[in-house]
Amino acid sequence: MAHNKHVIDGINKDLQLRTKEEWLAMTDGWEDPYGRQIVTEHEGVKVVRDDHMVGSKCRFADLLMQNTKEDTVVYVQPRFGLAGPSIIEVAKRYNKKVVLFMPSSKKISHHQATCIERGADARFVRIAAMPVLNGYAKKWAEANGAKFVPLGLKHELVTACAVRVVENLRKEHGDPGHVWFAISTGVLGRSLQIGWNNSKHHGVAVSRNLKAGELGQATVDSDPLAFTRNEHKNNLPPFPTVGNYDAKVWKYIPKGRPEENHWMWNVGKEPVLEDVGIYDRIKSYRDWGDHADLKLGRA
Repeated sequence: MAHNKHVIDGINKDLQLRTKEEWLAMTDGWEDPYGRQIVTEHEGVKVVRDDHMVGSKCRFADLLMQNTKEDTVVYVQPRFGLAGPSIIEVAKRYNKKVVLFMPSSKKISHHQATCIERGADARFVRIAAMPVLNGYAKKWAEANGAKFVPLGLKHELVTACAVRVVENLRKEHGDPGHVWFAISTGVLGRSLQIGWNNSKHHGVAVSRNLKAGELGQATVDSDPLAFTRNEHKNNLPPFPTVGNYDAKVWKYIPKGRPEENHWMWNVGKEPVLEDVGIYDRIKSYRDWGDHADLKLGRA
Protein backbone atom coordinates (compact mmCIF):
# COMPACT_ATOMS: atom_id res chain seq x y z
CA MET A 1 0.00 0.00 0.00
CA ALA A 2 1.29 3.46 -0.89
CA HIS A 3 2.07 5.79 1.98
CA ASN A 4 2.36 9.18 0.31
CA LYS A 5 -1.07 10.77 0.87
CA HIS A 6 -0.70 12.32 4.28
CA VAL A 7 -2.76 14.87 6.16
CA ILE A 8 -0.26 17.69 6.71
CA ASP A 9 -2.00 20.10 9.06
CA GLY A 10 0.82 21.28 11.34
CA ILE A 11 -1.05 19.93 14.37
CA ASN A 12 0.48 17.78 17.09
CA LYS A 13 -2.59 16.18 18.60
CA ASP A 14 -0.68 15.29 21.78
CA LEU A 15 0.09 18.98 22.39
CA GLN A 16 -3.64 19.65 22.12
CA LEU A 17 -4.12 17.38 25.12
CA ARG A 18 -1.33 18.71 27.35
CA THR A 19 1.57 21.15 27.37
CA LYS A 20 5.14 19.90 27.59
CA GLU A 21 5.20 20.76 31.28
CA GLU A 22 2.01 18.80 31.89
CA TRP A 23 3.34 15.75 30.07
CA LEU A 24 6.53 15.91 32.14
CA ALA A 25 4.55 16.26 35.36
CA MET A 26 2.94 12.88 34.69
CA THR A 27 6.34 11.20 35.15
CA ASP A 28 7.40 12.98 38.36
CA GLY A 29 9.29 10.40 40.42
CA TRP A 30 9.70 7.95 37.52
CA GLU A 31 13.21 6.81 36.63
CA ASP A 32 14.03 5.12 33.35
CA PRO A 33 15.01 1.56 34.39
CA TYR A 34 17.11 1.20 31.24
CA GLY A 35 19.39 4.05 32.23
CA ARG A 36 21.24 6.66 30.25
CA GLN A 37 20.91 6.43 26.47
CA ILE A 38 23.86 5.84 24.18
CA VAL A 39 24.52 8.58 21.60
CA THR A 40 27.17 8.03 18.92
CA GLU A 41 28.25 10.11 15.94
CA HIS A 42 28.42 8.84 12.36
CA GLU A 43 29.35 11.03 9.37
CA GLY A 44 28.56 14.12 11.39
CA VAL A 45 25.15 12.81 12.52
CA LYS A 46 24.43 12.05 16.18
CA VAL A 47 22.38 8.89 16.63
CA VAL A 48 20.32 7.88 19.67
CA ARG A 49 21.17 4.20 19.90
CA ASP A 50 18.46 2.07 21.48
CA ASP A 51 19.69 -0.83 19.34
CA HIS A 52 21.67 -2.10 22.34
CA MET A 53 18.35 -3.16 23.93
CA VAL A 54 15.07 -4.60 22.66
CA GLY A 55 13.92 -1.13 21.64
CA SER A 56 12.90 2.37 22.73
CA LYS A 57 9.38 1.24 23.52
CA CYS A 58 10.73 -0.69 26.51
CA ARG A 59 11.54 2.68 28.06
CA PHE A 60 8.30 4.27 26.94
CA ALA A 61 6.02 1.46 28.14
CA ASP A 62 7.54 1.08 31.61
CA LEU A 63 5.21 3.42 33.52
CA LEU A 64 2.18 2.02 31.72
CA MET A 65 3.11 -1.48 32.84
CA GLN A 66 3.83 -0.24 36.38
CA ASN A 67 0.30 1.14 36.56
CA THR A 68 -1.45 -1.84 35.00
CA LYS A 69 -3.49 -3.72 37.62
CA GLU A 70 -4.50 -6.53 35.28
CA ASP A 71 -2.19 -9.55 35.11
CA THR A 72 -2.47 -9.87 31.32
CA VAL A 73 -1.67 -7.34 28.59
CA VAL A 74 -3.20 -7.56 25.11
CA TYR A 75 -1.73 -6.08 21.94
CA VAL A 76 -1.95 -6.53 18.17
CA GLN A 77 1.40 -7.55 16.70
CA PRO A 78 1.64 -6.97 12.92
CA ARG A 79 4.14 -8.90 10.83
CA PHE A 80 6.68 -6.13 11.41
CA GLY A 81 7.45 -4.05 14.47
CA LEU A 82 9.31 -4.06 17.78
CA ALA A 83 6.30 -3.13 19.89
CA GLY A 84 5.47 -6.76 20.64
CA PRO A 85 8.98 -7.78 21.72
CA SER A 86 9.21 -4.57 23.77
CA ILE A 87 5.91 -5.18 25.56
CA ILE A 88 7.01 -8.72 26.39
CA GLU A 89 10.30 -7.44 27.82
CA VAL A 90 8.59 -4.89 30.09
CA ALA A 91 5.78 -7.26 31.04
CA LYS A 92 8.31 -9.74 32.42
CA ARG A 93 9.68 -7.00 34.66
CA TYR A 94 6.25 -6.64 36.24
CA ASN A 95 5.18 -10.30 36.11
CA LYS A 96 2.52 -9.78 33.44
CA LYS A 97 1.38 -12.22 30.79
CA VAL A 98 1.11 -11.08 27.17
CA VAL A 99 -1.52 -12.11 24.63
CA LEU A 100 -0.73 -10.98 21.09
CA PHE A 101 -3.31 -11.02 18.33
CA MET A 102 -1.70 -11.52 14.93
CA PRO A 103 -3.06 -11.46 11.38
CA SER A 104 -3.43 -14.95 9.95
CA SER A 105 -0.76 -15.96 7.43
CA LYS A 106 0.73 -19.10 5.93
CA LYS A 107 3.90 -18.50 7.92
CA ILE A 108 4.67 -16.22 10.84
CA SER A 109 7.19 -13.42 10.37
CA HIS A 110 10.54 -13.03 12.11
CA HIS A 111 9.20 -10.43 14.53
CA GLN A 112 6.15 -12.55 15.34
CA ALA A 113 8.30 -15.64 15.84
CA THR A 114 10.49 -13.69 18.24
CA CYS A 115 7.43 -12.69 20.26
CA ILE A 116 6.23 -16.29 20.54
CA GLU A 117 9.70 -17.57 21.45
CA ARG A 118 9.88 -14.98 24.23
CA GLY A 119 6.65 -16.11 25.80
CA ALA A 120 3.69 -14.42 24.10
CA ASP A 121 0.38 -16.27 23.83
CA ALA A 122 -0.36 -15.82 20.11
CA ARG A 123 -3.88 -15.69 18.66
CA PHE A 124 -4.48 -15.65 14.88
CA VAL A 125 -7.42 -14.19 12.95
CA ARG A 126 -7.77 -13.67 9.21
CA ILE A 127 -8.55 -10.01 8.53
CA ALA A 128 -8.69 -7.50 5.69
CA ALA A 129 -7.23 -4.59 7.70
CA MET A 130 -5.35 -4.13 10.99
CA PRO A 131 -8.02 -1.89 12.63
CA VAL A 132 -10.39 -4.89 12.47
CA LEU A 133 -7.95 -7.02 14.44
CA ASN A 134 -7.41 -4.14 16.86
CA GLY A 135 -11.16 -4.15 17.52
CA TYR A 136 -11.23 -7.91 18.08
CA ALA A 137 -8.31 -7.68 20.52
CA LYS A 138 -9.96 -4.87 22.47
CA LYS A 139 -13.20 -6.81 22.85
CA TRP A 140 -11.31 -9.94 23.91
CA ALA A 141 -9.40 -7.97 26.55
CA GLU A 142 -12.61 -6.48 27.95
CA ALA A 143 -14.28 -9.89 28.08
CA ASN A 144 -11.30 -11.53 29.80
CA GLY A 145 -10.31 -8.87 32.32
CA ALA A 146 -7.08 -7.98 30.52
CA LYS A 147 -5.38 -4.67 29.73
CA PHE A 148 -5.67 -3.66 26.06
CA VAL A 149 -2.91 -1.49 24.59
CA PRO A 150 -3.76 0.22 21.26
CA LEU A 151 -1.71 -0.26 18.11
CA GLY A 152 1.49 1.79 18.19
CA LEU A 153 1.30 1.97 22.00
CA LYS A 154 -0.95 5.01 21.71
CA HIS A 155 -1.42 5.58 25.45
CA GLU A 156 -0.92 8.74 27.49
CA LEU A 157 1.58 7.10 29.86
CA VAL A 158 3.67 5.94 26.89
CA THR A 159 3.75 9.48 25.50
CA ALA A 160 4.56 10.89 28.94
CA CYS A 161 7.54 8.55 29.35
CA ALA A 162 8.75 9.28 25.83
CA VAL A 163 8.67 13.02 26.53
CA ARG A 164 10.58 12.45 29.77
CA VAL A 165 13.22 10.34 28.00
CA VAL A 166 13.72 13.11 25.43
CA GLU A 167 13.89 15.71 28.20
CA ASN A 168 16.65 13.70 29.88
CA LEU A 169 18.60 13.77 26.61
CA ARG A 170 17.94 17.50 26.21
CA LYS A 171 19.37 18.22 29.65
CA GLU A 172 22.54 16.29 28.78
CA HIS A 173 23.05 17.30 25.14
CA GLY A 174 20.88 20.36 24.52
CA ASP A 175 18.53 20.78 21.57
CA PRO A 176 19.51 19.30 18.20
CA GLY A 177 19.26 21.48 15.13
CA HIS A 178 17.39 18.76 13.25
CA VAL A 179 15.78 15.50 14.42
CA TRP A 180 15.11 12.61 12.01
CA PHE A 181 12.88 9.62 12.70
CA ALA A 182 10.79 6.92 11.02
CA ILE A 183 7.07 7.49 11.39
CA SER A 184 4.10 5.13 11.35
CA THR A 185 1.49 5.92 14.02
CA GLY A 186 3.51 8.99 15.02
CA VAL A 187 3.71 8.34 18.77
CA LEU A 188 7.50 8.71 18.79
CA GLY A 189 7.61 11.63 16.36
CA ARG A 190 5.08 13.71 18.30
CA SER A 191 6.90 12.98 21.56
CA LEU A 192 10.21 14.08 20.05
CA GLN A 193 8.61 17.35 18.97
CA ILE A 194 7.27 17.97 22.47
CA GLY A 195 10.59 17.18 24.17
CA TRP A 196 12.86 18.91 21.67
CA ASN A 197 10.53 21.81 20.98
CA ASN A 198 13.30 24.09 19.71
CA SER A 199 14.45 21.71 16.97
CA LYS A 200 13.34 21.14 13.38
CA HIS A 201 11.81 17.70 12.94
CA HIS A 202 11.76 15.40 9.91
CA GLY A 203 9.70 12.22 9.64
CA VAL A 204 10.19 9.48 7.07
CA ALA A 205 6.90 7.67 6.43
CA VAL A 206 7.54 3.97 5.96
CA SER A 207 4.24 2.15 6.41
CA ARG A 208 0.99 4.12 6.21
CA ASN A 209 -0.68 7.42 5.38
CA LEU A 210 -0.66 9.86 8.26
CA LYS A 211 -3.98 11.12 9.59
CA ALA A 212 -4.96 14.48 11.06
CA GLY A 213 -2.77 15.54 13.98
CA GLU A 214 -0.32 12.64 13.66
CA LEU A 215 2.61 14.36 11.91
CA GLY A 216 2.76 17.48 14.06
CA GLN A 217 4.95 20.24 12.66
CA ALA A 218 7.53 17.89 11.16
CA THR A 219 8.34 17.68 7.49
CA VAL A 220 7.68 14.29 5.91
CA ASP A 221 9.38 12.22 3.23
CA SER A 222 7.45 9.22 1.93
CA ASP A 223 9.86 6.37 1.38
CA PRO A 224 9.11 4.66 -1.96
CA LEU A 225 9.86 1.15 -0.72
CA ALA A 226 6.97 -1.01 0.42
CA PHE A 227 6.87 -1.45 4.19
CA THR A 228 7.57 -5.16 3.74
CA ARG A 229 10.85 -4.46 1.91
CA ASN A 230 14.16 -3.80 3.61
CA GLU A 231 16.33 -0.82 2.73
CA HIS A 232 18.84 -1.37 -0.08
CA LYS A 233 22.20 -2.60 1.17
CA ASN A 234 24.13 0.43 -0.14
CA ASN A 235 21.83 2.79 1.83
CA LEU A 236 22.09 1.06 5.20
CA PRO A 237 23.42 3.06 8.16
CA PRO A 238 26.70 2.10 9.86
CA PHE A 239 24.97 0.77 12.99
CA PRO A 240 22.46 -2.03 13.74
CA THR A 241 18.86 -1.15 12.96
CA VAL A 242 15.59 -2.58 11.57
CA GLY A 243 15.82 -3.02 7.80
CA ASN A 244 12.27 -2.06 6.87
CA TYR A 245 11.91 0.73 9.43
CA ASP A 246 14.63 3.01 10.87
CA ALA A 247 17.13 1.90 8.22
CA LYS A 248 15.10 3.83 5.64
CA VAL A 249 15.72 7.15 7.42
CA TRP A 250 19.50 7.27 7.04
CA LYS A 251 19.65 8.12 3.33
CA TYR A 252 17.56 11.28 3.84
CA ILE A 253 19.84 12.85 6.46
CA PRO A 254 22.48 15.38 5.27
CA LYS A 255 25.93 14.05 6.18
CA GLY A 256 29.10 15.90 7.11
CA ARG A 257 27.35 19.02 8.39
CA PRO A 258 28.11 18.97 12.11
CA GLU A 259 27.37 22.68 12.38
CA GLU A 260 23.71 21.91 11.55
CA ASN A 261 23.55 19.38 14.42
CA HIS A 262 21.51 16.60 12.79
CA TRP A 263 20.24 13.80 15.05
CA MET A 264 18.56 10.48 14.25
CA TRP A 265 16.52 8.32 16.61
CA ASN A 266 17.27 4.61 16.12
CA VAL A 267 14.47 2.69 17.86
CA GLY A 268 16.17 -0.71 17.86
CA LYS A 269 17.63 -3.53 15.81
CA GLU A 270 16.45 -6.85 14.44
CA PRO A 271 15.75 -9.21 17.36
CA VAL A 272 17.60 -12.52 17.50
CA LEU A 273 15.54 -15.69 17.06
CA GLU A 274 17.15 -18.67 18.79
CA ASP A 275 14.78 -21.43 17.64
CA VAL A 276 14.20 -21.26 13.88
CA GLY A 277 12.07 -24.42 14.09
CA ILE A 278 9.27 -22.26 15.50
CA TYR A 279 8.33 -21.22 11.95
CA ASP A 280 7.20 -24.77 11.17
CA ARG A 281 5.61 -25.54 14.54
CA ILE A 282 3.30 -22.52 14.70
CA LYS A 283 0.20 -22.99 12.57
CA SER A 284 -0.85 -19.43 11.82
CA TYR A 285 -3.21 -19.88 8.86
CA ARG A 286 -6.93 -19.36 9.45
CA ASP A 287 -9.85 -19.45 7.02
CA TRP A 288 -12.15 -16.48 6.62
CA GLY A 289 -14.69 -16.49 9.43
CA ASP A 290 -12.62 -18.80 11.66
CA HIS A 291 -12.76 -17.00 15.00
CA ALA A 292 -11.78 -19.94 17.18
CA ASP A 293 -8.83 -18.04 18.65
CA LEU A 294 -11.18 -15.28 19.78
CA LYS A 295 -13.20 -17.78 21.78
CA LEU A 296 -10.20 -19.04 23.71
CA GLY A 297 -9.87 -17.60 27.19
CA ARG A 298 -6.67 -16.79 29.01
CA ALA A 299 -4.10 -19.55 29.28
